[in-house]
Amino acid sequence: MSDPYLTLGLPPDADDAAVYAAYLAAVKTCPPERDPQRFQALRTAYESLRTHRARLATALFNQEPPTLLEVLDRADPVGAPRRPARALFDALLRGGD
Repeated sequence: MSDPYLTLGLPPDADDAAVYAAYLAAVKTCPPERDPQRFQALRTAYESLRTHRARLATALFNQEPPTLLEVLDRADPVGAPRRPARALFDALLRGGD
């Protein structure tokens, strides 16, 4: 499962109003008719963060390790011209070189 905060572009300390505003802004830029898969990812992220109780449950129970693509997405700085080489992350994940 991808990080719902990353999906909605929120900081980890966001409140209910900020989560709702981010969800509405994301849906306006990507309505369900345009990209149903992206909309479903936004909806899932919103459902897991919409209340304080849901955010707490997400923090406590979503302990899946990130996939390599999620690691690459997080390591990619905003505005970077390209992603770092995949070989670099493979080496980092192996713990060598």
